[in-house]
Amino acid sequence: MKQTAKPQTSDSMIRHNVAGLLVLLVVQFIVGMYLNFYTELPDSHPGTSGSFAPSIPWVLANHAGLALVIHVIVWILLTVGGIAVLVRAILSRRKAYIVGSSVGFLFILMAGSGGLSFLNRGGADKDSFMMAIGFIVALVAYGVTFYKTSSK
Repeated sequence: MKQTAKPQTSDSMIRHNVAGLLVLLVVQFIVGMYLNFYTELPDSHPGTSGSFAPSIPWVLANHAGLALVIHVIVWILLTVGGIAVLVRAILSRRKAYIVGSSVGFLFILMAGSGGLSFLNRGGADKDSFMMAIGFIVALVAYGVTFYKTSSK
């Protein structure tokens, strides 16, 4: 007789999603450090003279190298994943998930904003700092959430 797996509980699904975001944040950090050390952005590209919107398709079309493509794709996955976790957290009505995913998502947005500014405004140190702060606070927020929601 074939046994079927029990469906995951809402808590375990959210925890798996949070774990996925933690992995993506680590990948984002590693690729970001590679970019910082080994990649130079062109002085002019779509997005440097106005709206940030044209720079994203420009990057995804691989005009600035594979590492930046990966970095932007992971940022998109982090943003979508952050939204998904936040929605699931709200639906779960568990304070630890709601607070942690809210803080994590807010700082993913902050890091993304810093990244877009870095890309489109010449790589200013303040934008790099904004990415770094956004990353570390998001990592801590999701890490604490993962720890605090573990079954005892």
